[in-house]
Amino acid sequence: MRTVRTLVSTLCLVLTLSACADAAAPPDAAAPPDAASSAAGSAAAGDSTPVSAKEVCAYLEGQLPTLRGIGSETGAMANLTVNLYSWYEKQGAVPSGRQIDDQTGQECPTVRTELLDLAGMESFDRL
Repeated sequence: MRTVRTLVSTLCLVLTLSACADAAAPPDAAAPPDAASSAAGSAAAGDSTPVSAKEVCAYLEGQLPTLRGIGSETGAMANLTVNLYSWYEKQGAVPSGRQIDDQTGQECPTVRTELLDLAGMESFDRL
């Protein structure tokens, strides 16, 4: 069991670091931007509207059955980390853990509490 937890934790760390490394890489100046990359680039540049608390809560509420079925805090945390980051990335703006805490604490505190309990966390800052 300890090996599985270590493996899942390592996988989360690698995914997080690779996502951060990709985000920090400057765009290639020689390549012309295509429509998809320019739309994503402008969304990430701060022109995008943050995702509303209602949308975040609806998404997180939809994740509860999956997280309940995982059965381990480490597995739930790994799943939540990857899926939440991917969902936010598609929305165009990835907020900090503090911002997610603020939104979910106001809009859906019950969902927030259950998610954090399932993932063995006290705050989204841990992601």
